Amino acid sequence: MDFLRSLGVATTSLIPQPQTLLQLPTLSSLWLSSIPPSTNQACTSPQLSCPSKLPSPINTCCLNYPSGHFLQTQFWDTSPSIGPEDSWTIHGLWPDLCTGGFDQFCDNRRSHEDIRGILEASGADDLLDYMSTYWLANDGNDERLWAHEWNKHGTCISTLESSCYSSADHPNTDVLDYFSHTTALFGVLDTYSALATMNILPSRRQTWSLEELQTPLEYLHGLPVTLRCNHRGELDEVWYHFSVLGSLRNASGSSQSPFVPAAPDGQVSNCPSKGIKYLPKSGKAAPPRPTFTSSIPRTSSTTSAVPTSTASPFSGRGNLRVYHDGQSQGCLIRAGVWYTSGGCATYLAKADVVDTKKQQLFTLSSSYAPCSVDTETSAFHCAKDLGIQSIFSSAVDDRNLLAYQNRTSFYADQVPGRFQKVSIYTKNDDEEHDVQLEIRWEDID
Repeated sequence: MDFLRSLGVATTSLIPQPQTLLQLPTLSSLWLSSIPPSTNQACTSPQLSCPSKLPSPINTCCLNYPSGHFLQTQFWDTSPSIGPEDSWTIHGLWPDLCTGGFDQFCDNRRSHEDIRGILEASGADDLLDYMSTYWLANDGNDERLWAHEWNKHGTCISTLESSCYSSADHPNTDVLDYFSHTTALFGVLDTYSALATMNILPSRRQTWSLEELQTPLEYLHGLPVTLRCNHRGELDEVWYHFSVLGSLRNASGSSQSPFVPAAPDGQVSNCPSKGIKYLPKSGKAAPPRPTFTSSIPRTSSTTSAVPTSTASPFSGRGNLRVYHDGQSQGCLIRAGVWYTSGGCATYLAKADVVDTKKQQLFTLSSSYAPCSVDTETSAFHCAKDLGIQSIFSSAVDDRNLLAYQNRTSFYADQVPGRFQKVSIYTKNDDEEHDVQLEIRWEDID
């Protein structure tokens, strides 16, 4: 079974000077991988949760009811320090009642304590690796936290009830769906990076106002978020709010994520208006982020004489260099076009939860905007008005070589002349593009 793979982003104009957020993708909705759903409940006309007018009758397998307002919640733990120094960690995914408040522990028959065993039986080893890095308990008992979040909150999601699944579904697919959705949301809600783009970094001396902290997170999410502080005025939690379009079943079974950003449902920030502390995670080195081995077969007929870098490919910041006839000829600039008369743009590669085939999957953003492949023209481009952010991979035998849909060959109409900018394409079905090329990742230290 494929797990959640694709991230969708759209930009907003909430920040007066968005050039200060050049490497920050903004979330509007999420796109997931596509495989045929197997549920016995066909939701042909999905409805947004918490509607102003409820349908009659209510099909709770297709509409999240009565708990339709969802919170993706994250921790910033400093005492003790939990998780990577440069990342927040997951608290959970909570379904709140549309009228405020929440239900809890809704179905004791579906309570579980061995979440690890369930996910392992589902073939979700890579999902577990991700959770073991980013979903952590401050008492060290991560699996108890996972079980608590499922038992208290996951069992209250009506579209994940057992009766909504087909007998053909794998046992405990409801559990897999819950943890897949939660990690996928966390993967695109990078709180640490959002704050860092506004030079808001953990410090023992600097303090911040509520407005200063809220602004970049509102830009990231598209709507206000809820910030939480402890009794010492230290920032330690953030809540992102969502409605859901239709069902949360079969996390890998839809081409479009059901999550839609929403305003807080009365959950207000309890932090002071000024003097908020954002402390560093003391005395803890950042563990390496999970890495995955690609198994995508290389189908390109071109070759490159360039040696493979020893650095981790397609991770963090780098350049996308273009190779034609085995020789380096320019690179991609920030709009995603090929240029040979100047410097390279900085791209941000962000790893995604991978599937059981061990594919290394990631999204790309330039310093200008998130990147995608146009489904009609097959053109690669980076633009602020994208409705979807594409998923890329690397070649199995050369992990610095960019691949899209298992193909490492890209195409252009011509090699750029002096000061020309040329579009590149992922397909050449009609042989209308005369130039075949490859794109290689070059890390930026």
